[in-house]
Amino acid sequence: MECRLNEPDKDLYFRDVMIIKKALMVLFALCMFGIFAGCGSNNNNLLENKAISSVDLECRNQCTMRDGTPFIHREFKEEAELKLFTDAIQKAEKLPGILDYEVIFKMRVTFEDRTSKRFYLNISNTTDLQTGLLVEQSNSEQGFQISPKISERLREVIYNTKAS
Repeated sequence: MECRLNEPDKDLYFRDVMIIKKALMVLFALCMFGIFAGCGSNNNNLLENKAISSVDLECRNQCTMRDGTPFIHREFKEEAELKLFTDAIQKAEKLPGILDYEVIFKMRVTFEDRTSKRFYLNISNTTDLQTGLLVEQSNSEQGFQISPKISERLREVIYNTKAS
């Protein structure tokens, strides 16, 4: 028994096949877009894709170095320090809700194009496990959490200490 399609049925069959192909292509494109859009989702856009040339910290409370010396202002320009601050800012994760916090540092990030951006940064001089807090001064109710690992490295650099 041989099954043959007459001309109108062939047209409907090929039209249906083309619709399915187009739908599959659109679905594939959407999946790829989702995958590629998700690749960068670990990073926020707080630095606006700009390179940092310096970081200035101004202590708002009493800050002391490892040797007990108090400090009010510190500036960071070394490549390794700038990379650490860049990582801390880019990898900070958005916190839900509105914040209620005390400020430890006012932080000014200056970019290579000589523009700057201001943040609040909370990193305590404690060896206890901590997650740092980063808040953009222009949106002081929205905070970003800095991972414990990066927070510890920041503590070491800011307070000139080494982990025990």
